Amino acid sequence: MTFFSTSNFGRSLLLGVALAIVPMTQAFAADDHMISLQEADIRDFIDDVSVVTGRTFLVDPRVQGKVTISSEKALNDREVFNVFKEVLRVHGYTLVRTPNGEYRVTLLQGSAQDAPLTTSNGASGQMSTAIIKLREADAAAAARLIKPVMHSQGQVTANPNGRVLVVTDFPENLRKAREIATAMESSNVAREIIQLRQLSVVDAEEALTTLGGQTPPYKVVALPATNSLIIEASPDEMVRLRQLLETMDVGSATPRGAISVVPLRFANGADLIEMIAGLLPSYAQDGQPAPTVAYDAGSNTLVISAEGETQAELTALIRRLDVRRPQVLVEALIVEISDVAAKELGVQFALGDTSGQTIPLISTNYTRSAPNLLSLAGALGVTGDDVDEDTRAAALSTLTGLSGGTIGIGGRSGDVLFGAILNAVETDDDSNVLSTPFVTTLDNQPATFLVGQEIPITTGEALGSANVNPFRTFERKEVGIQLDVLPQISEGDVIRLEISQEVSSIAGVLTSDAGDFVTNKRQITTTVLANDGEIIVLGGLLQDDEQIDFEKVPVLGDLPVVGGLFRSKGQSRTKTNLMVFLRPTIIRNAEDARELTQSRLNRMRLEDVNQSGRTRSKIDEILIDPLPMEQTE
Repeated sequence: MTFFSTSNFGRSLLLGVALAIVPMTQAFAADDHMISLQEADIRDFIDDVSVVTGRTFLVDPRVQGKVTISSEKALNDREVFNVFKEVLRVHGYTLVRTPNGEYRVTLLQGSAQDAPLTTSNGASGQMSTAIIKLREADAAAAARLIKPVMHSQGQVTANPNGRVLVVTDFPENLRKAREIATAMESSNVAREIIQLRQLSVVDAEEALTTLGGQTPPYKVVALPATNSLIIEASPDEMVRLRQLLETMDVGSATPRGAISVVPLRFANGADLIEMIAGLLPSYAQDGQPAPTVAYDAGSNTLVISAEGETQAELTALIRRLDVRRPQVLVEALIVEISDVAAKELGVQFALGDTSGQTIPLISTNYTRSAPNLLSLAGALGVTGDDVDEDTRAAALSTLTGLSGGTIGIGGRSGDVLFGAILNAVETDDDSNVLSTPFVTTLDNQPATFLVGQEIPITTGEALGSANVNPFRTFERKEVGIQLDVLPQISEGDVIRLEISQEVSSIAGVLTSDAGDFVTNKRQITTTVLANDGEIIVLGGLLQDDEQIDFEKVPVLGDLPVVGGLFRSKGQSRTKTNLMVFLRPTIIRNAEDARELTQSRLNRMRLEDVNQSGRTRSKIDEILIDPLPMEQTE
């Protein structure tokens, strides 16, 4: 007999001598394991089970703890193994079968990814993965029903709009998942195509959708081309809907009059009447007045004048054309990241004679450097009655052009005028510009979105004789973000987009007196294909522009050490990363429109609350709360 001792030290398995002394039958020998453990180390317990069952266990280093077990009757090898798996499960561990036949003892958390695939419910106490195929039921709906009955570490995955479930869990939960899927399959959903004779399928679909409420117990799809409905419902519901449609699908008891008024719900009558007018000659019959169609713009209504049968045909044609067109939300994402860095280092010096005789002069001056040391030293060197305040002021004003660090010295000793300036500067400008313009438009309908300014640009100026009556002409130029788009939805929800995207901004003022501006402009004009909800790149620019300016005095600028006094160096680098992305989203019905609108509205509410510090957004006060009544004293 095998006995699991109660001690918590050393090996807990004691092989009794009863097997050697008392002979037992094979049947009794299979049920000779008693388990009685109190706070025994779980790793010792794993070793004991390995000896009893003859299985090999690979133990995760994270498996730690104490176990307490008490059995009232003897267990066979299979029952010991099942108890072992349940003990592991209670302590947060599980077994995973390896391809070679060993068992890996690991944490229950995260073990679903390693669970082996099974065609049944799997082995008791071990996680397994099962694939459940559905015939009629929706996989996503089945997953929502299965999830609440699963283990906390179990997983269920449903392919969107498909009929396949992938469930990973313990056998008892896999059994529940299969039973739920079977129950959904046995709901006996019926699908039927109903042909209408008199009633328009558009009117029938709208009526059934309204009668069904927020969550109708059936699905209705209209086919205007064949004037038929596809209905999916339970058998009892199908009988009720069929009877309702038969009652509605009847002709008028009295002959149709000479005039019919057809109100339009979605289409623009001005567009329809041109097409219908071109078809009217084909409806003309010998001996009968030619049919005519008129349009009332105020009520968006078409008025038909024709014989009864022709009226019915024209009305059916108009109903098929008067359908809700899908819309497209086009979102553009413009990302520009730039880095501008510059370094300047230069030395200027001057030495001259002010005696008015030989006027010796030595100096260095560079085109890039400010200020002009010669003009500054010359203005400061004038004394006495020769002082020209305008000249001196102009020379001193050049100091305002300096940036960074500047060290200078200058003065006059007798007839000798001297001066030196050291200028060093380093700049680093980073910018991260993100723009997300978006616009919603009907299918095959162009749309334009523009946010910007109009700035004046000088186009010409002239002066009259003797400078009399001067004038200047301007034109206004739009600067900002502009998005022009024409979407066209084709089969398979592929969207053809004709795009013109422009981003412009003011870079600086070229001549402040004239109001001339320097503008930056990024523009893309292209035609692309994109799937519904897919992000596609339109274009971009990756630019790395590095410029080095170097000026020096020949020979002297090349001397070691002192050569730095006779040269000036400037270095600039501009890196630009510009990308333009696009994402079109099809809006087929009011539900899609509400969902997209609500998400954007919630975002604006959050931004308003975060920036204002209020507990409630002003948007809610405008859209939800009624306008407050004015208080009168």
